Amino acid sequence: MNVIWGFKHFGKSYFHGIFRYNRKTVTQMQGGSLYLTQKWKYDELDQYRIKYYRYEDEDNITTEMKTERLSSDDLLHHDTDKGIRIREYVREDYLGYGKISSPRPKFVAGVCKKTGRKLYPIYSDDGSVWEDHFFNDLCDCDVFIPQIHPQMMSYKPFIEHFKTCRNIIPYKQDIVDICIERINLFESKQTNKYMNTNINGVIDAYNTDKELVFSHLDFYVTKNRNVEQLLIDLNIPYEHLNLDTHNYKTNNYKTLCENQIPKHTTADHYGRHVVSKRSERYDFARRIVEEYIQTRGLTDLRLSGRLHDKI
Repeated sequence: MNVIWGFKHFGKSYFHGIFRYNRKTVTQMQGGSLYLTQKWKYDELDQYRIKYYRYEDEDNITTEMKTERLSSDDLLHHDTDKGIRIREYVREDYLGYGKISSPRPKFVAGVCKKTGRKLYPIYSDDGSVWEDHFFNDLCDCDVFIPQIHPQMMSYKPFIEHFKTCRNIIPYKQDIVDICIERINLFESKQTNKYMNTNINGVIDAYNTDKELVFSHLDFYVTKNRNVEQLLIDLNIPYEHLNLDTHNYKTNNYKTLCENQIPKHTTADHYGRHVVSKRSERYDFARRIVEEYIQTRGLTDLRLSGRLHDKI
């Protein structure tokens, strides 16, 4: 089993998509959620979409499955979770001038969207309670994209299992590029809440106090590095994968996926919304990021970078 490790904005959508395009079984704990895990399995043209959750007033985990006839190329033309085309939304979308700002309220954790019933936080229990679910449901896959729940990372049988897996920590070598993307993830509401301020947008934040923006960028670096430190502390072996330079034609990465997603679909059909690099906003975001990198002494997003920077 391959395990893709990270905290947030580390490339999980890329791995999720390319493994499913190659008809691999993918298990993914939902972002930040203690309540729900999804799995995608394939048998020739059949795709099986499986959800695992538990209602608050029930004792057992519910397994919900939907079957669809979809080729790999079909997956490119359907949004997640049916396909692998990602409808990317952000709260404010500074770089895109609001074109991909969120059209709907954020998902309400702990409530089933379909029924409105409250869900039970399965993964808040001690690992011994959901051990069978972990091994029989979650780990029956080619790639597992976990959330870093304390209960999972403190239960010895789970830790010992992870030691037998191929553990991968993806990272970007191009620090400027990924930090510019993270500028676009800035949320004034969250900043005002946690930083006790009253700003409106990333530029207002920068002009008010640069540290409001720099701390936002620190968050991603720190949290993803903390995941790497956790694997070290638990003696779980891992390898890095450079998202900017890796090549699936080499034998090392052919063990992951044989077929790449066609390049002409990666922006239009598959993944990221592409913002113009010729706009005033992009230039300004780049200047912020370059100042941030210089101020922090940031040279490497991996844990080893802490030897040189201030994060």
